[in-house]
Amino acid sequence: MEILLVILRYVFAIAGMAAVAWIAWKVVNRQEAKDAAFQKKLDDDDARAAKGRFGPPPKI
Repeated sequence: MEILLVILRYVFAIAGMAAVAWIAWKVVNRQEAKDAAFQKKLDDDDARAAKGRFGPPPKI
């Protein structure tokens, strides 16, 4: 019986984390759709991430 409670606790913890992530995703999508400046910041961040934090790796 005790193992069932532990399993249920993990299931509810994971479900709670998934719910928080889904809500955050919906909020960001809603803000992104309404705000062109926010969209530009996200696009700039994506471009910076694509290059890497410190630029491309050195060629050897």
